[in-house]
Amino acid sequence: MNRNPTSIYSIFIGMLATFVTTLFIFIYLSFFPASTHDKPFILHIPVASSVSNIAEILADNHLIHSKRFFKLVIRFMNADTKLRAGHFLIPQAINQQSLITLLINDSGSHNLIKVTIPEGFSINQISERLASHNICFKDDFETFAHSKAKTIFKDAFPFLSDIPKDTIEGYLFPETYFFQESASPKKIIEQMLKEFNKRIYIPFQKEAKSYPYSFHNLVTLASMIQKESRKLYEMPQISSVFYNRIKKRMYLASDPTVVYALGKSYKDRVYYKDLDIKSPYNTYRRLGFPPTPIASPGKKAFFAACNPDQTSYLFFVAKPDGSHHFSKTYDEHLEIQRIMKRRKKS
Repeated sequence: MNRNPTSIYSIFIGMLATFVTTLFIFIYLSFFPASTHDKPFILHIPVASSVSNIAEILADNHLIHSKRFFKLVIRFMNADTKLRAGHFLIPQAINQQSLITLLINDSGSHNLIKVTIPEGFSINQISERLASHNICFKDDFETFAHSKAKTIFKDAFPFLSDIPKDTIEGYLFPETYFFQESASPKKIIEQMLKEFNKRIYIPFQKEAKSYPYSFHNLVTLASMIQKESRKLYEMPQISSVFYNRIKKRMYLASDPTVVYALGKSYKDRVYYKDLDIKSPYNTYRRLGFPPTPIASPGKKAFFAACNPDQTSYLFFVAKPDGSHHFSKTYDEHLEIQRIMKRRKKS
């Protein structure tokens, strides 16, 4: 019995369409990321988790498109017993195949230590925080950050080339990180620079806007704003004071820069004798910006450095609650200080 050529062709086209559709679905489910995370995060797979348990965890964290397809691939790969328990550092936009490889082979992301670097921390404070978590040695981190990192990373991160000193103070982005115990300072700093590049430098580069100061000076200014401000809403006002003082060729007169010049991270009170220290970081004795930032600013402080409020303020003084009195003249500034002293005594 002769078959109709048209029907044979139709069957062939149907089979081809089915194959192409199946292939597309396979490629989509395997190689197109399901992840909606915009940055790396830690995933925990408990000990003795079954493939079904793991599929549930991955689906709950939006890392796979289909639990059924994930289990099918694992069965096809004969990887049922190869999936590991532990803590895994999951990159952003990871696809299923890369995820399976990570869960089977990765050993570097197990037993990671969580550490939070707050906004306004200096390299000294960062090194102390890392050392307290047994992540690295304090002196090793400081030496690398102050004298080696700029040379090693300036090609990967061009913004480092504009720093007039060897230190990369201010460019280690404050964030919560996950590091291995006894991690190398190089690896830690590279991750922090990547975060700075993504969160500060790339958005800055995309802004179609001109600024009166270089990127380095804006980061430096942001670090001063960060250290001066305990109330986020005041950051643009404090920024305006520094802008106004620079325009009038006044000293920036920022206490945190003096504290930094003294080699400290914090000082409850800056005394008049402290203001005599000879240092390029002493903004009571040196016009313009310090040579480098004095700490790592956050995004809000950097935004304030780029976008100051339009004010006529030239002075500010801290109130007990951490906010500030702002004033336009030195006489007004002195009067506010006198009032505050009387209130303290009463």
